Amino acid sequence: MKIEGVFVAGLGACVPEPFSAAEAVRLGMYDAGEHERGGWTGAAVAGDVPAPELAVRAARQALARSGHDVSEIGLLLHTNLFHQGLDGWSPHHYVQRHTIGGRVPAFSVGQTCNGMLGAMELASCYLTAAPGPAAALITGADNFGAPLVDRWRYAEGATTNRGTILGDAGTAVVLSRRAGFARLRSIASASLPELEELYRGDVPLFPPGSAAGVPMAIGARVAEFAARNPKDLEEAKETLRLARVEVAERALADAGIAPGQVTRATHIFSGGEAYVRAILEPLGIDPSRGVLEYGRGLGHLSVNDQIAGLNHLVETGAVGPGDHVLMLANGAGVALSCAVVEILDPVDRTPPAG
Repeated sequence: MKIEGVFVAGLGACVPEPFSAAEAVRLGMYDAGEHERGGWTGAAVAGDVPAPELAVRAARQALARSGHDVSEIGLLLHTNLFHQGLDGWSPHHYVQRHTIGGRVPAFSVGQTCNGMLGAMELASCYLTAAPGPAAALITGADNFGAPLVDRWRYAEGATTNRGTILGDAGTAVVLSRRAGFARLRSIASASLPELEELYRGDVPLFPPGSAAGVPMAIGARVAEFAARNPKDLEEAKETLRLARVEVAERALADAGIAPGQVTRATHIFSGGEAYVRAILEPLGIDPSRGVLEYGRGLGHLSVNDQIAGLNHLVETGAVGPGDHVLMLANGAGVALSCAVVEILDPVDRTPPAG
C-alpha cells in the first residue's frame, strides 16, 4: 500500500541494559551449545519494570521528539506478545493515561512479533481516512522476566535457522499528517493462517496456557508440529519464505524504489548471520545493511525489534536525509508486514530531559 502524507515525527525506545549471554551460560541458565550456535551476546532484561511502563517511557520520548502536543494525538495503538499485567485489564488505557490522556480511542493490536508494523499500517489508514487527527501514537512493549517464560531456552527444540533468546523493551512511534524527520512511503502486509498450527503444537487451547501454568515453550510446540510430519515443517518454512519476499517486494514497488536504493534494513533480531542472509539476500539486499550486530546484543525484543533498530540507526547517525530504511517483520509465522521509510531531515539525537 502506497502511503501519502504520513510522516514519522518521533521515535522512542526504552531498552534495558543487557545481561551477558556468556554469564548466563556460566550460571547454567543458557546452554553452552546453543550459545555457540546462536551468536547472541546478551539479552535486555527489565527486571520488575512492567511492560506497560516500558511503553510509557518510550512513548514520552517519542512525543517529546515529535513536536506534537498531546492534544494533537487522535489515536493510540498498543501492541505486545506476552502478558502485560492482570487479566481483565487494558494495558493500552494505562499507556494512554500516563502519556496523552484525553478521550481519544485507544486499541490493543494483536499481531505477535509483527505488532508495531501492523499497528503502523492501521494508524496510517486512520490518519488518512479521518479529517481531524493530526497524529497517532503507537507503542509496543514486553517484559519476559516471568515464571512461565525462560528467555534463554523458550525456543529450544525448534528446527529453524536462528536459535533465539528473548529481550525486554518498549518502543514508540508518533505518526503525523503534518511533518516529521522521515516519510512513511509504503506498508505491505499479509497473513498465512494455514500456519497457525506451527506455533500451537499439541497444546490444548482451553484452559488458557497461562491459567493452567503452561510455560511459553514455543520451540517445543514447533517440534511437536514437525514430529507429526517433517514434510509439513519444510513446506511451512518455504511458504513463509516466499510470502516474506512477496510482501517486501510489494512494499518496495509501492514506495517506488529498487532494492539497491535501500540504505539499511531493520528486521527481527537474530544472533547469527544465516537469518539475516535468509531475509535480505532474496531481495537483492546485502545482509550487511541489516542490524545484526545491534540486535545480537539484546535478544529478540518481540514486537519491538524493527522500531528499536530504526531508532538505533537514527540515533547513531547511520542514516540521514535521502536514505531509505526497509523494515521487515513476521509474527508467529502467520502475520507479515514490511514498510519503507525515507529519511528527510537531520535528527536532533539529544535525549529529552527526564
